[in-house]
Amino acid sequence: MPADGINHEKHHESGSSAEEFRQQFAQQLARPEEDLDLGRAALLLAGEEYPALEVEARLADLDAMAAAVAGRWGAGAGPGEKAAALSHYLFDELGFNGNAADYYHPDNSYFNRVLDTRTGIPITLSLLFLEVGRRVGLRGRGVGLPGHFLVRLEETGQFLDPFHGGTQRSAADCRALVEGLFGPRLTWTDDYLLPCTKYEFLFRMLNNLKVIYQRRREHPKAAAALQRMLLVQPQQAGLYQELAQSCLEMGQYRQAVGHLETYLRQTGQPPDAAQVRQNIAYIRHLLDRLN
Repeated sequence: MPADGINHEKHHESGSSAEEFRQQFAQQLARPEEDLDLGRAALLLAGEEYPALEVEARLADLDAMAAAVAGRWGAGAGPGEKAAALSHYLFDELGFNGNAADYYHPDNSYFNRVLDTRTGIPITLSLLFLEVGRRVGLRGRGVGLPGHFLVRLEETGQFLDPFHGGTQRSAADCRALVEGLFGPRLTWTDDYLLPCTKYEFLFRMLNNLKVIYQRRREHPKAAAALQRMLLVQPQQAGLYQELAQSCLEMGQYRQAVGHLETYLRQTGQPPDAAQVRQNIAYIRHLLDRLN
């Protein structure tokens, strides 16, 4: 595992193309939930940005971490004790930590870069904890709170906060955290504490990237994130409108029309159908003027 925070993968000659990573990511998504390898899928997601990424080598890094922490507890240790030992190893010994200083840097959402720099955001640090934990028999799930992400231990129901060094959180702590972030703009429901699926996990990682790239006006990268979000949840037809907007920003007018037409086909007669058709007509008018 790289210890110097340098992105070695940029300099490798080997690796797959961005298109191959997209295909392999789609193949993972086609698997049933129990067969989907979340760590592998997250690395395949990162491969489009880092096409020299060597997936098997990074999975071996996770195996090495698991081997290093295995056996640090006695034969009768419960999941809580194992989780504490794993948190100590990852966050105290190896120094993985939340990147509060540059929270919205895209590298915080790419799992390979989190392994390189040992910094990340709540969801990618939760992924690290879950993937190493799974390798030592610790069963956990991701919990996607509004504005934050946690790990829930399946055997005990404990909530752990990898962004803050694996700190334990009660349900009341989780509610206070969310209410502190959103105040009266959001009404708390205990449904927020339900674990997410692996597909929801990946969707949220991609949504983070989409928002970051939209804010940075990096429209090709925002479009790539949206395309993969549609691979994860093709029923989210509203994403086609966002994809159309990205295409407009890039001057890809025909593609924008195609995405808006797909949106209308998938939704039938949405409340904004008249506005969408008006937008399509306007874009076609622009195309006519350009021809």
